[in-house]
Amino acid sequence: MNLGLSEEQELFRDTFARLFAAESSPERVRAAEPSGFDAALWKTLADADAIGLRVPEAQGGSGAGLFEAVLLAEQVGRHVAAAPLIEGLVATALLARAEGPLAQDLLARALTGDALVTLALQNRPDGTPQVVPGGAVADAVVGLDGDALVLVTRGDEPVAPLANQGDSPVSRWSLTAAPRGGERVVLATADDARRSFQVALEEWRLLTAAALYGLARRALDIAAEYASEREQFDRMIGAFQGIAHPLANDVTDVEGARLLVWYAVWSIAQGTADAAALIPFAFGWASHAATRSVAHALHTHGGYGLSVEYDIQLYHRRAKTWALIAGDPRDAFVLGAERHWDDTDVALPDAGDLELDFGYGDAEAVRDVVRSFFEEHLTPEVREHMHFSWDGHHWGLQRELAKAGLLFPTWPPEYGGQGRGPWEVAVIGEEFERAGVTRHAIGTTLMIAETVRAFGSDELKDEVLPRIARGDALCSLGYTEPQSGSDVANAQTRAVLDGDHWIINGQKMFTSGAHLAQYVFLLTRTDTTVAKHKGLTMFLVPLDTPGIEIQPIHTISDERTNATYYEDVHLPDRYRVGPVNGGWAVIRMALDLEHGGGTSAAGGPHRELAEAAAAWARANGRWEDPRVRERLGFVATRAEIARLLGWDSSWRAIAGLPSQGEGAMRKLFIAEAWIEDSADMMDLCAPDSIFTKGTDGAIGHGEVELAYRHSTAFSIYGGSSEIMRSIIAQVVLGMPRSRS
Repeated sequence: MNLGLSEEQELFRDTFARLFAAESSPERVRAAEPSGFDAALWKTLADADAIGLRVPEAQGGSGAGLFEAVLLAEQVGRHVAAAPLIEGLVATALLARAEGPLAQDLLARALTGDALVTLALQNRPDGTPQVVPGGAVADAVVGLDGDALVLVTRGDEPVAPLANQGDSPVSRWSLTAAPRGGERVVLATADDARRSFQVALEEWRLLTAAALYGLARRALDIAAEYASEREQFDRMIGAFQGIAHPLANDVTDVEGARLLVWYAVWSIAQGTADAAALIPFAFGWASHAATRSVAHALHTHGGYGLSVEYDIQLYHRRAKTWALIAGDPRDAFVLGAERHWDDTDVALPDAGDLELDFGYGDAEAVRDVVRSFFEEHLTPEVREHMHFSWDGHHWGLQRELAKAGLLFPTWPPEYGGQGRGPWEVAVIGEEFERAGVTRHAIGTTLMIAETVRAFGSDELKDEVLPRIARGDALCSLGYTEPQSGSDVANAQTRAVLDGDHWIINGQKMFTSGAHLAQYVFLLTRTDTTVAKHKGLTMFLVPLDTPGIEIQPIHTISDERTNATYYEDVHLPDRYRVGPVNGGWAVIRMALDLEHGGGTSAAGGPHRELAEAAAAWARANGRWEDPRVRERLGFVATRAEIARLLGWDSSWRAIAGLPSQGEGAMRKLFIAEAWIEDSADMMDLCAPDSIFTKGTDGAIGHGEVELAYRHSTAFSIYGGSSEIMRSIIAQVVLGMPRSRS
């Protein structure tokens, strides 16, 4: 897997970033209003080979790949370029595939910037004029008219520009007949025409999506910069959660849009089954994310954001105009749903060769190994015991996993592992998910065991790690207390040294798995005279030690957690993990492992939710309703983004790149999107959605009903969404530390 740019791609991106910074400054953009067209910029773009980027070199273009076009479109958005470059780029590529003297003459002139050819996005065979992006300044328009791909030139009469929200150079054109003094040429007919136009339209969707998320990201950066400088009530306004948290939501959504576009390009190159669905999903999501982002970015400026003197209004107006130029962008989710769940033939653009890689490569070889293991060991008795929570843990299956080296496969053979690489572990994780085998107990135990390996004494490691490796022991987390919640550094459970033992007193809440585990990873306070994060010490406490009481807490999510009580618990010092009063460094490692989420693809339950709801819609005659398909497409889109954010977080960690808030964005998106989407699918599938698993009339295996109850927990477990938003605002957007 490789989700980064090559050196050549970075050079390409940076070259055009510098070009637009110099030639498409906010001042230049304003100067081009209200026409929305900067002729000098257009000529500069032609000289830089941008207009012919997708035209083969043999025909005078650059012959660049689709991914390079995406990188260019990002910069179009970031600099709200006053030129219809995306439409011009796609139209010239379409002309390059056409024959005839007029098409080739216009192509040659377009590549030098002496003519502007744009793309009509709709098929209006009745002759009704349609809104054409760039149509107000175009010398010619290419588009689909019924079953014919046609090229129509301007003619003698001027084309009237239409005043619009984004000051874009749009006008109405009819493709049915040539205007006076103009020409209308048929470039292709029937299937050839439809497929050629389809390729151009798919490319336009992807590039416009890239421009929209580029625009949105720059708008958020502008807002974050302003909020980090603007002082109110004796502090920077960016320190207020009411300002910072909406921007954190938005930048997460925008990052998801970027990943989805990149993934769509890779999927086209790989010829994957869902490539055609990913294109409208990406366009629809980028439109959605950009609209929300620019609204919050403008709001961050308060009344100043409404002033035309501030740059943010340029982004606010153009985001909506660009998204709507082809019609309602929500229709993209309808189209994506049809492509995802129906067998449709869609002509796609050529993506070219890519160094970008969303695949597992050689790590795929382990998939068959894991599938074979589960086929052998998932007996009816084990399946009957399976549950998504800690209570789905099965000791017999765990020990068989240990024997097969699949319990902790990254560990070296001497610890019972197979020395597997991180992407092999990702594949293994997907197979656990596919088989329905919970990893709550395994994942938590691994996280603690890794921390013990890093900080524990040799005596402790010799005692504990072999038991864990054999599958004979589990570990649970003892962080949270009744009064501390997510503020784990505020722990009040006391540990006092008495000779070579510690005496522990206190209480922990939500100690999930303590009723099954042999150890609890316990955070204690050992010094009350220093700053709260400096007086902490970690212990790995055997849960059969006298003085420990475990009481169950049952949740609405069909999960059991626990309250644990510690009364005069005498613990030998060998169970200390890390130095005395040095527990903060220990817990930071554990928290980093927890928030990183491992290398398994995220979003499995989210995808199951979408698939279960779609199956219900088909079975109950609701699929034909486009409103239903739109909602299902929206959920399927967010399930893909959840998975991609997980991949991105894992890739950066595995590649040794510094964290840029990917783990927090992954956690926030998965939690909040699942909450919203499970509620929407409950509404969509009502009243059948209220029935629990096993009830007559329940949907599938109760996925929709359970998702609604289960989803809320994700915004709390492993760090609340509010904490994730604060991290994102600080790390991703560079804002001050946020407060309520």
